[in-house]
Amino acid sequence: MVKKLLTMLSLAVIFLFFQTDAFASEENSTPNLQIPVISDVHINMNIQQRQTRFINALEEFKQLAPNYQAIAVVGDMTDQGLEVQYNKFNSLLAQYGNTEAEKVLVMGNHEFFEGVYWPDPRFTDQMFIDRFILNTGMPSLYYDKWIEGANSSSYHFIVLGSEESKVTNPKNIDYAVLSDEQYQWLEDTLSMDADPNKPIFVFLHQPIDDTIYGSEEWGGNLRDGRLKGILKKYPQVMLFSGHLHYLLQHPRSVYQDGFTMVNTGATAYMLYENGNAPAEFSQGLLVNVYDDKVEIKAREFSNHTWVNQYTVKLPFEKTIDDTEPPVFKANAAASLDTVTETTAAISWPSASDNTQVDKYLIKQDGKVIQTIYPKFWEVATPERYATAITKLKANTNYAIEISAIDAWNNVSERPLKLSLTTAKFKGWVAEGEIWYYYDNTTGEKVTGWYKVQEKWYYFTSNGIMQTGWVMDKGKKYFLDNTGAMATGWVIDKEKKYFLDNTGAMTTGWLKDGGVWYYLDQTGMMKVGWVLDKGKWYFLNNTGAMATGWLKDGGTWYYLDQNGMMKVGWVLDKKVWYYLKSSGAMQTGWLLYNNSWYFIEGSGAMKTGWVLSANKWYYLYSDGRMAANTKIGSYKLDKNGAWIQ
Repeated sequence: MVKKLLTMLSLAVIFLFFQTDAFASEENSTPNLQIPVISDVHINMNIQQRQTRFINALEEFKQLAPNYQAIAVVGDMTDQGLEVQYNKFNSLLAQYGNTEAEKVLVMGNHEFFEGVYWPDPRFTDQMFIDRFILNTGMPSLYYDKWIEGANSSSYHFIVLGSEESKVTNPKNIDYAVLSDEQYQWLEDTLSMDADPNKPIFVFLHQPIDDTIYGSEEWGGNLRDGRLKGILKKYPQVMLFSGHLHYLLQHPRSVYQDGFTMVNTGATAYMLYENGNAPAEFSQGLLVNVYDDKVEIKAREFSNHTWVNQYTVKLPFEKTIDDTEPPVFKANAAASLDTVTETTAAISWPSASDNTQVDKYLIKQDGKVIQTIYPKFWEVATPERYATAITKLKANTNYAIEISAIDAWNNVSERPLKLSLTTAKFKGWVAEGEIWYYYDNTTGEKVTGWYKVQEKWYYFTSNGIMQTGWVMDKGKKYFLDNTGAMATGWVIDKEKKYFLDNTGAMTTGWLKDGGVWYYLDQTGMMKVGWVLDKGKWYFLNNTGAMATGWLKDGGTWYYLDQNGMMKVGWVLDKKVWYYLKSSGAMQTGWLLYNNSWYFIEGSGAMKTGWVLSANKWYYLYSDGRMAANTKIGSYKLDKNGAWIQ
């Protein structure tokens, strides 16, 4: 049992040794110079993981290269360029790094970010540049150093930095802006003791666009060729850039175009073209310099393994490149797995490449509609890939084309092709909040009036189901919130309307259930007074036409059996009433046809004796006031008052 355990432990040690040294140099000679190169540490006091990962990287380098002569951090040492973040960065570097090594520190865009996150008119780019110089001990924003290697040979280190940020130019999307003075200084500095057999190490946080992996999207806007043109004069230059956070497993982490450009990864977190890489990933470089070459080894700190390695020859010779496109097998074919009215599920076999298949482009009728990104850091490559194509039109033919793109943007010469026809829609179909109805036989959208399960619906010329009011051939119809045509009474925006049995809106007088209603020219049921053909009518709060006596606003009115407001004399239940020209019921004295009448407070016409204003008057049986006469023994004056 003990022997078996020892054997297992030995195998484990061998496995760990293989993992650690999988990319070890082919020769056993000691490098002239060793340089850990990292970037994008993003020290933030509220995110402890950032500090932990920085510590892990520093400790790993001390184990891998205990006597490294220099360490470079290529920008974004801090998350916002705060003093407290610089202090933490410096303390961790001093505690866990090689204190004997030269420091090569570069200013990144995040070193300006206090001015971006918390704007203040007092903030300037120069203020943050000065803070960087003060807190790192570097001689300037851009500077150079000669660092001695193990063989007493010195190597030239040149640091560049952006002189402008979002603080002073909101249009600067974290770009690198170098002044004419800095460019001139670079040209002058590169020429100092330049030896084609010795590398010149140049550092700038942002990469030159369209070079290393990720620079297509996140480059430093260095597209004018000025920086590249200067550096090309010295093929031995090696330009190290951070900023991208893109995975170092990618073959194009090193790019050569007259000189060498290198992605330095990130210790804080990693990305790839399709978003976030695995959360545990934290990466950096160990650069080993020999007499005839520079060896660049990419390290994954989370599992202590080498994930990539490059060799740059001295003097410079372009060896890192690829023009060979990926290929599909001769019998490879894409498959249509399922298809509906609007979607299609397709799959295809993986392509092969001499470096790495980076992505698959899906074209629909010649237009790119999707990009599928393999997880290239995973050891196993899937035999097949699959995706769903959406937003298709029903009953439509489509031509699908799948191309493979490798790490160097070479496109497969023979794409996989696939033709498909989507299914026909039948019945109700929703597109977002819009409803359509498709004929069950033809699969075409219906338009105009269409009957579904004994209910009528209305569809525009584009097939869109309507709700609310619709005008068709001079008539208005109302469709409820399900689209069904309404009949009878409907309420819309707290107003009542009536639709006949054809669904058409009614106007004018309507008799429903033995009750009369009035609907105005807009179809709205009226309440209150309505004038129709010179006659007044009153509709109560239910819209029903009133008849008989009506009190409105404290005034009494009388409406006959047809609902028409009466004026003049009205006999109701053997009692006479008088209604003014406004329809209001009369009370008190009334002069009518040269005769006086007296109307009680109830509106009833008075007969017989009546006391008014402390005087007695007599009214005949027809209501007329007697005057200048005698009633029995009572004498009435010319005004009708009893003379006492």
